Amino acid sequence: MLKNTQSKPINHAKAKEHSIMLGLILGIFGLVTGIIAAVIANSLTLESEILKNIGLVTAVFLSYLSIRKVNRGRTEGYNYGYGKLESVSGLIVAVVLVISLIIVIGHTIERFQHPVELHSGGLDLAIVFSAVALLTSAWLWRHDHHLSSEEYSPVLESLWRMYRFKTVASILVIASLGLSAIFSDQPWVSYVDPLGSVLIGLFIVQSIYNISAMSVYDLLDRALEESLQLIILRELAGYFDEYEAIHGIRSRRSGANVYVEIFLEFDGERKMAEVQAVISSIKANLEKKIHGSEIVVSPATADVA
Repeated sequence: MLKNTQSKPINHAKAKEHSIMLGLILGIFGLVTGIIAAVIANSLTLESEILKNIGLVTAVFLSYLSIRKVNRGRTEGYNYGYGKLESVSGLIVAVVLVISLIIVIGHTIERFQHPVELHSGGLDLAIVFSAVALLTSAWLWRHDHHLSSEEYSPVLESLWRMYRFKTVASILVIASLGLSAIFSDQPWVSYVDPLGSVLIGLFIVQSIYNISAMSVYDLLDRALEESLQLIILRELAGYFDEYEAIHGIRSRRSGANVYVEIFLEFDGERKMAEVQAVISSIKANLEKKIHGSEIVVSPATADVA
């Protein structure tokens, strides 16, 4: 009896859930070690990084709850599933990051006005913890980006971007702490720490914009991006002789799902069985080309507003 040598198909839903859970565990570990390092080194840069990490851990936790809810499937009360939970989670994360940014700005202004010397005894430990955070965030960035490229997900898309920002922020933290340790006897070194905090604050601003923009577009049911619209139009062009006119195309995202409604006018003399065969063919081809899509093709005799 021959063994089946084909590999099992990847369960993307489970893979996303496991990836986000791993990110949550590593995020909590990084948050705890960061707090210890910040207290020991008395570093504002590390404090800013902690506030950013609080937003990140919150994001990952909410994303995990959303993914678990989505993976349970649809109910009669929510025919389009729970995909928009991902977008709501993103907006909550953006609010957390705004609060963190305000705190960072306040503490940075205070440090510029009243420079504080870092605790040299804790710098070595802080650099080690920051190096671990750098390696962790870089790995999660690569891992989630790979999953997101295999199957689009707003959650993973926002998370790998956040891990990318965190990777760059960790590099800034290590550079700031390293300069403070090497040039500890220089008078200007007391301004390196708050300057590093300012740079991290800029990354927080960028994170807020990217996350909130993606979430708002989803919640407002923005049409699909141009690349997917072209796929739809090319497919309809292949059936040019099968229908009389196109009376409208509607599209939107809900989490990882894509919903498209196409309104076509057919020759009134054609049998419904022939029309249905064309509709079924268009639907099957588009759902094969646009992953995670649900296509509805409806006969129409006038433009749909």
